[in-house]
Order: sequence, then structure tokens, then C-alpha cells
Amino acid sequence: MDFETAFDLLSNEYRRAIVALLDEEGSVPRERLPRRLLARGVGPDDDRTRRRLRIALHHNHLPRLADAGVLTYDDEAVTATAKVAAVASWLDGSNHTPTTARSDLDEQLTAFYA
Repeated sequence: MDFETAFDLLSNEYRRAIVALLDEEGSVPRERLPRRLLARGVGPDDDRTRRRLRIALHHNHLPRLADAGVLTYDDEAVTATAKVAAVASWLDGSNHTPTTARSDLDEQLTAFYA
């Protein structure tokens, strides 16, 4: 997965928590997802926050992650795809794609000053 897509997906704490959770567990019952995310410390675990999170998951976060191919979901479950590991690698810093971008910059600078 390219840097821009991963950065966009991981720019939100809920999506970061979803990616980390699915990377660890592979699948989560959809009805339990808000509580599982709140248990990871992404907000206070109260009725109001759970309700707002459930709405945000439905209208924003799950569709965005599904469109990127990171997960699939239905009324029953949210399930990781093979891409979840690639996105999760950006969370722990094990993906070093920016080094490639740096080498491209080095080449451009060398050509400029030649």
C-alpha cells in the first residue's frame, strides 16, 4: 500500500484502532466493535460515545477502510483482508517506504547539481 493511502487511512484514531484490532484478531463481531475500540482507549466508554462511534463506523470509517480493501464487513462481522497487515505495518514503523522516496529525492538533487 502506498504512503498516501496508508497515511489517509491512519489519520484517524478510530481507524488506527480498527486496523490494530483486526491485525491482531482477524475478525470482530460488528455489534461488539464500538466497545472493543473504546476498550483500547480511543474515548470514554459511555452510552453517548458508543452511539456516536457506532454512527461514525457505519457512515465513515468502515466504508473508507473497505474501499481501500483493508476489511470487509456486513451486519454480523468486520473481517480483515490480506491488506490489513500492510496498513498495520505503518502503525509500528516497520514499513520503510519513505526511504524509497528519499532515494528518489537524492537522485533528483544529484541531477540538479550535476
